[in-house]
Order: sequence, then structure tokens, then C-alpha cells
Amino acid sequence: MAHQLAKNKNDEWMTAWSGRTPWHGLGQDVGPNLMTGTEALEAARLNWLVEKIPLQVYDEQNKRHVTVPDTFGVFRRDLDGDMVSLTKGGKTVGKVWKPFQNFEAFEFLDELTNCQEAKIEVCGALGNGERVWVLAKIPYQVKIMGKDKIDCYILISNTHDGSGAIKFMLTPIRVVCNNTLTMALSQSGGAGHSVRHTGQVHAKLDDVRKVLGLMVDEFDEWGADAESMLSIKMKKTEMRDYFANALGVESKEQPDGSFQYSTKGLNKILECEKLLEKKTNRVGKMAGTLWAAYNSLTEYLDHIETVPKAVRDGKANADDAKMQALAIKKQESSMFGQGARQKRKGWELAKEMLEVTA
Repeated sequence: MAHQLAKNKNDEWMTAWSGRTPWHGLGQDVGPNLMTGTEALEAARLNWLVEKIPLQVYDEQNKRHVTVPDTFGVFRRDLDGDMVSLTKGGKTVGKVWKPFQNFEAFEFLDELTNCQEAKIEVCGALGNGERVWVLAKIPYQVKIMGKDKIDCYILISNTHDGSGAIKFMLTPIRVVCNNTLTMALSQSGGAGHSVRHTGQVHAKLDDVRKVLGLMVDEFDEWGADAESMLSIKMKKTEMRDYFANALGVESKEQPDGSFQYSTKGLNKILECEKLLEKKTNRVGKMAGTLWAAYNSLTEYLDHIETVPKAVRDGKANADDAKMQALAIKKQESSMFGQGARQKRKGWELAKEMLEVTA
């Protein structure tokens, strides 16, 4: 899959956002108010259909096209009738695979939350439309120290090229700086809930709703753990080790017992340490605690690591096409890839520290 936000033939980005929580800077800004499903589909240019079409090969001997049994390609049919392939590089789908249309995903979100009100904050597509996601705010919130507010969102991610299932997960977003935190969900190993492309998605609504209910319960537990992290004081050396372990930075132990990091790895750690001094990570009693370290890590992965280094250093323009493509790849990682895994790792390490001190 191409690591870039999708565009239509009019060179318009297939993404839209409201409020101030976008993880890219591109697409249609619809203003301060959350979007309904209909508004989001239209604003993000996602109101196209997915079609599954039998694949054929050309039989040289008999000079005719022959349909390949149980082998299909998936295509995006735009409003003007143009077809764009979503299965490339040898990818195909089988006869049991069923497309889950974009409008169905938004309808499913309404059914899942028992609400058709405006709640969508960000939505979009990657590649040619191979992956589509929607981030919607649900009326739930936890407060750390009564000051640090954490909003709860549901993220639905769907692939149209046969490369994965439909995924649902809760994502906490810290209001004070908009960095996306990570929930460690015991029911799903931190990866949310998945439903296969078999045409039975709506039939499984009750199952998904039950899992969502469990997730909300665990969101409360997550908030309690976050509150407990305020009581864990950390020295600078301990925070450095924490950042290194979460980011997977390799080190070599020196004769004096200290550790030496690679230049690239050390720079990542130093960026995290700088964020410890920001007001957003010194709210109330946060300074010098595990909660501050965890938030600095996630803020680094969401807001620093997603910006190409050349742009951060002033050596390249953020509007440059190559820089935009690289930034989108990094932002995708923050939400779906390595960055998301590193945030989960940071949470797991923090939980281990809580258990040791319990």
C-alpha cells in the first residue's frame, strides 16, 4: 500500500477533520464542529463505492480471456464512474471476501454508539483508498488530578484490498496537548476488536457493542492506572532508560556501568527529555513522575517523530511533495504502525513499574 493520503483525480485529499485533533495537516478543515457521517463522507471525498470484480487472464493458445476461478480484484468506483484499482502488487481477494463500504462503516458507527449525532473528528483514506479510517468522539472522559482531561475516541479502520479485517479500538486523546495515548486492552491484546470481511458485519453488531462496553470499563481502569503513575517519582537516568526501552534504542554498557547510545537513538531520547519541561507535561503534580515520562514519550511519537527531521531542522519545506509523503508515512506509523507499537510498549513498561511498586 502506498504510504500517502489518498487523492482523487481532481487532486483533492480524501480526508477531512474538525476541531484540533488532526494527525496530518492536509485535507478539508470543516471548522470547529464535529461531523455527522454524511458530512464526513462528503467532506473527505469518501462517498465512492467499492466493487469486487472477477479477474481474467489471456489464454494465448485459444486467443481469449478466461476468468480465474475464485479470484477477484477490488476497485474504487468514483461518482463519475471512473474505476481505480485497490488491489495491486499481486494482491487478490477470494469468493468469501465482501466489501465493507465506506458509508456502511459510518452507518455502523452510528449503530454501535446508538447515536446519529455529529461525533466524527477525523476521517480519511490512504493510498488509492486501500485503507479508510474514522475517528469519532464518544461522550466519555477521565480526569487525572481533576485537571488533566483525557477524551475517549473510537477508531474504525478498514482495508479494501484484502490485507486485513475491520478493526475497532478505543483511543484516549489528551486534551491539553492532543497527543494520542494508548490503551492496553486485556480483551484484545491492545489491538482492538476485529471483524472479518464476510458480509456479516452488521450481524455482529451486538458482539462488537459488548466488546466496546468492556473497553469503556477498561478505560476507567486505564485512568486509574494513569492517576497512580503520578505517585511514581523518577530520576532523570530512570526516565532515560524508560525512553530508550520504549523506543527500542540499542545501547552498549560502558566499564563504569553507564550506557552509550547511538547518535540517532540518543537524539530521540533527548527530544523526549526536552518535552518533560513543557507546561503540558508539568500539569499539577506531573513533573518528575512516570505519568510525565509516559506523556512525553507519546507526545514525541505523535508530534515530533511525525515531522521529517529535515523540516524540523529548517533544511526542507514542509510543503515539499517529498516531505509531505514522508510526513504522512510517519503519521500513519503513529496511528497504525511502529509508532503505535512504541506507544503500547511505553504503556506496558509503565504498567510494569506500577506493579513493582504496588
